[in-house]
Amino acid sequence: MRESIKIKTEDYNFKFRVSGLIIKNNKVLLVDMEDSGFLCLPGGYVELGETTEVVVKRELLEEIGKKFEISKYLGVAENYFINKYSRKMHEISFFYLMMPIENIDTNDFTIIENDKGHKIKLDFKWVDLKEIENYDIRPSFFKQILESENLEFNHLIYHELNNVKK
Repeated sequence: MRESIKIKTEDYNFKFRVSGLIIKNNKVLLVDMEDSGFLCLPGGYVELGETTEVVVKRELLEEIGKKFEISKYLGVAENYFINKYSRKMHEISFFYLMMPIENIDTNDFTIIENDKGHKIKLDFKWVDLKEIENYDIRPSFFKQILESENLEFNHLIYHELNNVKK
């Protein structure tokens, strides 16, 4: 079993992850992990030795049970934020626009993922792009990207911690 690329120190947690943007019928597929109260794009950690392209396909198959292909690379983000456990986070995340190889419906669904022995509840929700402003989406900068006509963002640095006492 490969190791996920993540580091914990006294001051910060670091993670290297990949997210897949799936849009169908003007709806975007988002997920609430472990009843966090917010939504994010499906995806997961990059493991040592994997490319981000391999990871996004693997994670979507594991979480959604469908095969996807990459339609377009959207960008990479360096994100600094406080997680739900009040830990400072430093995240590097690659984003891809994904297209299903097999048919995927737009019904909400829940799965329990077995992630290396840990059971994780994933509540998937299809959100109408016209109603995106009504949802708490993380990382918060991605909400603005979803509201825009242009999904590409190349390289983005988003530093929520600039306003947080360190």
